[in-house]
Amino acid sequence: MFDNGKKQDQHTDGALQDGCELALEQAKQATRDIVAQLGCPCRIFSEKASYEDVMDAYEEAVLQGQQEGFTPVLIPSDDILAEYLGFVKKDGYSLEEVLKADLKSGEELLNNQLMEDFGEEGPGMEEFMGDFEEEPEAVDRYMAFLDYRSGGIMETILLKAPTTRPWELVAYVPFGGWNECPGVEEMMAICKYWYEKYCAVPVTISHDVMEMRVPAPIPEEDSMQVAKEHFAFTEDRVTQCTGTGTLNELAACIAVSPIWYFWWD
Repeated sequence: MFDNGKKQDQHTDGALQDGCELALEQAKQATRDIVAQLGCPCRIFSEKASYEDVMDAYEEAVLQGQQEGFTPVLIPSDDILAEYLGFVKKDGYSLEEVLKADLKSGEELLNNQLMEDFGEEGPGMEEFMGDFEEEPEAVDRYMAFLDYRSGGIMETILLKAPTTRPWELVAYVPFGGWNECPGVEEMMAICKYWYEKYCAVPVTISHDVMEMRVPAPIPEEDSMQVAKEHFAFTEDRVTQCTGTGTLNELAACIAVSPIWYFWWD
């Protein structure tokens, strides 16, 4: 991607099935722009595909990638992401250089952010703990590529990034570095920490959403610590993506959810 020193293949693979898959030339302009910028093999699913079609293809790609040395990620057709990738390219983003970077400790980055959020100069953590005694709602469905207006999916790219290190997906599909969203190297460090500790893997990326999955929900006794880390990663996960705006609600959700949802306003 961009200046990575490698010639990347840009094509779709797999047979077209009843209009559910698209050849690149049939896709929307935003999809074509994203594929051109990222330069990795991909499949493109049209709005006629179902959620299950996309997820079945993703699971197949996970198994294929384990044999062939790539990691898949789902990217919705996203005008803003396409435009952002163009800006990043003009700014001289080099995937090769980013992948060589000496990453900081993701755990330390999160702890430092928590100290900044809840230290002497910030609001007390008690303000965000709150009370939550309801039945938590499990996150068991990926939302980044869903179209709530139609009830179906958006046109979606199944990208095959040539890496076996899942945390590097955020380097192959850079989308942060604005407002409170971490930059690429910080995001890589945090994703690496979560992969090594919880086996968390990014599954979807858009311009403002990333969703990860874990093999099983985090045990309840550990869920509050993970909730605090999610808050450090993006405050919006608590303040705007829970009904009560509390860490206790997020911790309860994490304890029953195989999917981690992150959104930046």
